[in-house]
Order: sequence, then structure tokens, then C-alpha cells
Amino acid sequence: MINSMQKGLEALEKALYCWEDALTAFSSTLSNDALALPSNADAAFTQDVQDLLDMGYQIQNHAELLFIDQHSVLFRDDSQESLESRHQSNMGMRISGKEKADAASSPESFESARDGVADLREFEEFSELFPHFERQKLYHAALKQHEDKGIPCRRLHTELVKCGSDVEYLAKVYCLRQAYTKLFDIQSTSIWIADIGRQIISDLIIYADRDPKDYLTHYERMLEFLNNPSNSNMIEEELFNRGVKCINFYDVLIDFILLDAFEEVEKPPSSIKAILQNRWISASFRETAVGTAVWSMLMGKRQMLKYDKGFLAHFYSISEQVTPVLVWGFLGPEGSLRSTCQFFRDQIIEFLIDIFNFFKVRYTTVDNLAEDILREMKVRVENINQRLSLEGASQI
Repeated sequence: MINSMQKGLEALEKALYCWEDALTAFSSTLSNDALALPSNADAAFTQDVQDLLDMGYQIQNHAELLFIDQHSVLFRDDSQESLESRHQSNMGMRISGKEKADAASSPESFESARDGVADLREFEEFSELFPHFERQKLYHAALKQHEDKGIPCRRLHTELVKCGSDVEYLAKVYCLRQAYTKLFDIQSTSIWIADIGRQIISDLIIYADRDPKDYLTHYERMLEFLNNPSNSNMIEEELFNRGVKCINFYDVLIDFILLDAFEEVEKPPSSIKAILQNRWISASFRETAVGTAVWSMLMGKRQMLKYDKGFLAHFYSISEQVTPVLVWGFLGPEGSLRSTCQFFRDQIIEFLIDIFNFFKVRYTTVDNLAEDILREMKVRVENINQRLSLEGASQI
């Protein structure tokens, strides 16, 4: 039975890789023909393949929880556990929604998972059944780090990235931090990532019929600020006071900026919600009012800053240009901007799910993990660029 399950997972993984290659090849064919606009059929086919991939990823993640998660019933002693106790044990490894929110708001949130740390001896039998898992040496070292010293983390996103337990999430975060440090040690990769941040967000602003000039100006100022070594202590102080445990691409850009932004958009302040729900005024007036409300909110935050030219000040300057677009895109009227913003968010979340997935990236060495992360980043960037180009063409 175990062999059949493993073969099924491997076959699904191969199928997903083949479909990804097919989508990339088809997208490249469209982009190579610069004189021709993609047809509606081409756009529909691209979306259908992407939907197929999304369903495949969901099946893959669910299968991993059933068959290879360390708390799967396959690795329990049936003679010692009743069905009820199994259910309680499985559920116990995941913090409830309220408990997770409480843990996330505490500076000591990383301590909440220490009681559930896995005994490394539990993986001996697991490794024999799944040699693929045994090769994840970097991950095993992270588990040892967690067991010995703990792994600090601002928030737990265990369920979001589809990890089987908080321990698994923390161990993988520890590995990802090392991999991102490796990537930014490579100058060409560091420049590419900076260019992508500049290009994708400015394209999104243009797509929303706004001028990206001010965004680009503040983005360049942020890069200059980050590249100045004399600002390191100021950056650490500001971010540590906000609960960021490690000055790293994952902890700062992904966890602190992007994931918090997505959550805030889902639950906007009452002032912005009131504007969005007021149907007595025109859409254009509501959009302008949302921008004004965001600016006022950020101005209030600026007045609380210790450093008026620090990291957070630069971040708020960028937010003034980007946040109104995202708020209006996610919460404004139905249309292409909303679907494109949702696609952008989905691509970020799916990227995170992929880099936390043993079958998508290798937790074997820092170099291997860094290489795989970069590959997955490029896939998602291509998907977003393709979406923006197709949507832009359909509006002409």
C-alpha cells in the first residue's frame, strides 16, 4: 500500500511539472509573436491550464497530509489509539483560529510550538518508507535547531502554506532564511529581484490607470536606503520593534509586508469600509476618497515614527502609491482590476505553498533550496506578467 501511495504522489508530481512546462511553452509562443494580440481562445486556454494546475496543487497538498505528514494515521500504532484519540491528536497539532491569532500577536509566538517538537527518532521509520524525505538534510538540521534552541518567528502561517504542524513551518522558515541570504549574496540575482519589484508593481499601477512615476521615485529611494550599510542598525531597531525576528527577505518582504497587506485589505479600517459601501456616490469619487483615506491613515502612522527618514518612512511613501490601488482593486467594483489583483495575490500565496512543499523544492542543501526558490519565483513572475499582458490586450 505504501509503495502505491508513493508512486501515485511521484506520478502526480511529474504530471504537474509537465503541465507547467506546457503552460510556459504556450505562453512563450504567444509572447514571441509581438505583432499579434492573444485571442480570447488563447487567453481562455491559458487560464484553463492554470486552473488545472491549481487543482493539481490542491490534490498534491491534500495527498501529502494523508500519506506523508508525520501525523498521518499511517505512522500511528493502531493497537494503542482509538479513532477518537487519533482525531484529537491530529487536530491538536494545529492551533485553532482564535489561538493562532493570539499567538501571532505575541512577541514570543515562536514558543507556542515548542511543546509539539518532533523527536528526530520518529523520522527513522518515515525515512525508510520515503527516501525522498530522507534526503532533506537541511530540513533535519532545522528540526535539530528547533529542538535545541528554538526558532524565533513573528507570526505562524502554518495553515496558509499548508504545513502539517507549526514545527514543520518553523523549521522550513529557518531553511528559507538561509536560502534567501544565499540568493542575495549573488549580485545578478539580487539585481533581478529588485528589478522585478520595480516592474511588476509599476505595471499593476499602470493597469489601474494611474501614473507609476511617484512609486518608482520612492522605490529607488528605498533601494538606496537599503544599500547603505550605515542604515543597518536603524533598520534592525525599527523592524525588531515591530516583531520581526530576522532581517531577511522572507521575514521582511513576504511575512511583514505582503502577508500583512493581504490581511489588511481583507479587513479595511471602518473609514475606508464606509466609503466603499456608500453606493450613493460614483465609483470614481469613491476611488478618490479611498486614496485620500489611505493617505490620511499613513500620515497618522508617520507621526508616530522615531525616524522620519528610516525604513518605515520609506515604506509608507511606497505604500501611499500602492495601497490605494490594492484596496480599490480588491474591494472595489467587480471588473478586470479586481480579478487581476486577486490573481496577483493568488500567485504569491501559491508561490509560498510551493516553497514550503518537499515535492516542489529541495530541502537538501542551502544551494539547492536557493536554486529551487529562484526557479519558482521566475514561474510566478512569468504568470503575473502573462496575466497583465493578456488583460491589457483585451482592454485595447
